[in-house]
Amino acid sequence: MADIKALKDAVWLKKEAIKKEEQGLNEWTSQKAQMDEMIELGDTSEELNVFREEAVKYTAMHEATLARLRPELAELEAQLPQAPQPAAAKYDVAKHPKMGKPVEKQEPEMPVSFNTGDTIEAQWTDRAWYKAKIRSILGSASAPKYLVKFIEYDESITVDSTAVRPLPSKRKREPEPAAVANQVAPVTSTPHVISGPAFVNPNAQVAQKDISDEEAGKKKSRIANKGQLKKRQSNWQDWQAKKGGKKDSMFRTSSDAGSRVGFTGSGKGMTETHKRKRYDHKADVENDVEYNESAPQNRKRFQ
Repeated sequence: MADIKALKDAVWLKKEAIKKEEQGLNEWTSQKAQMDEMIELGDTSEELNVFREEAVKYTAMHEATLARLRPELAELEAQLPQAPQPAAAKYDVAKHPKMGKPVEKQEPEMPVSFNTGDTIEAQWTDRAWYKAKIRSILGSASAPKYLVKFIEYDESITVDSTAVRPLPSKRKREPEPAAVANQVAPVTSTPHVISGPAFVNPNAQVAQKDISDEEAGKKKSRIANKGQLKKRQSNWQDWQAKKGGKKDSMFRTSSDAGSRVGFTGSGKGMTETHKRKRYDHKADVENDVEYNESAPQNRKRFQ
């Protein structure tokens, strides 16, 4: 196995060397071709001649190297073990008469013949098919040519048999079968069996029909009576009266200076508080004297 691996590595190295030499040969060959074109155009400078000689030299070197490497690569590849070829099958299953597909016999298509005045489809120069009419038949019977006139475009053209075909057949709609009248089966009378159609009173049917016609003739009134109309009117008036009232807004602001929205009692000054002082008993005595003098005698105190 080691020998085979070393042999494969040597083959790979030879291929890489040949690839590198071929790239160099292609580059020098292209440069040499460009220099030859410049010389043909009249450029006879010494530098161009020197470069051309170098290109010829290196081209020959690469060709010599390739001539040496290619036989060596062929020898190495010949030493590699050949892959075993698959063994041929002893019996081909496809050749079995039951497994083979039956060959269908294709019947030759019969050529379609047209007559003068037939309506067909002909091919115009745009390769599209249009409805046309045959005006005359030219050529031989084996290779006829048709002079056709297009119906929709009022143009005439002579075409071969390959550019003519019959109109596509449209399937006609099958006529619907006539409705078969329901045949009433004859009633067979058997002994001990009472059978017959149900009896319907014709007078009752006529009366019922008259009643239904009268009900249909009457139109239901959708107008409410006077009491309901009056009630609706009063409800509407009450609602209109309530609508005009203006409610105090929760965001109302005081008229005092410095008032602000959302602050209860904003803009007002500080609440005045009563000062603490001693109780004045003299004032009470004076009030009692004034009361005794002004009050009637029967209501005076301390009688």
